[in-house]
Amino acid sequence: MPPPVPADARRDSAPIPLVRRTNSVTTTAPGPMPSDRPATGDPASGSLIGNTQQRLDLASAALRLRDEQVSARVVYFNPEQQTNAELDAITQQVIDDLRAIQDVRQSQRPELPVSSADYEIDLIAVLRRSLEQVLDARRGSFLRLKLELLSRRFTTLFFEFALGHHAGPSELAARLVTTPEQALYTAVLRNQQRVRDDLRALRYEREELHDIALERLSRWERELQSAYLSQRAPELGRLLPIVIEVFTEFFQEGFRANLGEFCWAVVRESAVARSGDSIQGMPRIGPRFFLRFREAFEKHFLEDLVLNVQDPLVARLNASEVRLRPETLAFVADPRVFSTACAVMCDAFYDHLHSEGLLDLPQQWRQAAREA
Repeated sequence: MPPPVPADARRDSAPIPLVRRTNSVTTTAPGPMPSDRPATGDPASGSLIGNTQQRLDLASAALRLRDEQVSARVVYFNPEQQTNAELDAITQQVIDDLRAIQDVRQSQRPELPVSSADYEIDLIAVLRRSLEQVLDARRGSFLRLKLELLSRRFTTLFFEFALGHHAGPSELAARLVTTPEQALYTAVLRNQQRVRDDLRALRYEREELHDIALERLSRWERELQSAYLSQRAPELGRLLPIVIEVFTEFFQEGFRANLGEFCWAVVRESAVARSGDSIQGMPRIGPRFFLRFREAFEKHFLEDLVLNVQDPLVARLNASEVRLRPETLAFVADPRVFSTACAVMCDAFYDHLHSEGLLDLPQQWRQAAREA
């Protein structure tokens, strides 16, 4: 069965949304920037993204989108910000107590000189082992649950993409129209505000006539939207299982097999080993170094993802003989697809590393994650 039309597309809300919301933050949907729309290739030629540099550009565009999403939900504490004096005193007392406990533990352990190089090696090894464990298919439902969440997120993204939520006027005009419903919806979308302005400018015998006209217009827009999405749903039903299958193999095989090199690159580039933090002898990444760690982690994660899923995805599409519209192929190469994968998977990795005691997440990050 084709996936259902998402609730956002069915609910009675007027008019057709052209604005996306991130929690309580509202931002205007951006038009396509050249760097955000890497040139797509031809599946028959073996590539959705033409070459390695274009794939890296796609990864960079996805990383920028991810940073925008994180900035919208997380407000980091300013160390110079004035706070309540009583709260400061309580916080300082807790810190002093923790330091006293750490001093006692340190005094109970023999002092072993550890060079910065040895600490870095230990940190890489612990990080690799922790990620290998959580990605092990024998360890339960972690990957399955995250891929199910990705499937739902991709479904929403696909319908947003089809509805042109993130498309500029030139991109909408360039799309090939294949059904009357698509033609009507696109025309309404491009002239939505103009029609409402015209309705507002008319002289009415009674004021409620303007409200009734707006309500009927909104109802017609929703009907067009639903009709168009219903036509696109079967195509998503053919595409989504292939995408999820390729992503599953990437996490279970390619990414997991390359974790040694990945962890080395992340630790070296972020320089988190310089902190020398540890708990009972185990290396730890403290909250002061989390931003550096996240930046390097997600950069290399997205590069690995984009570089390693494109060719298998093309091969599966060719083998399945699935026929897709050009804009559907453009969706597969949209940076929002990869930034969404980054958000789902990396947030889950950070939570796991935090639970293992390897990563000490900032309080603001954990608070934002709970509210998301």
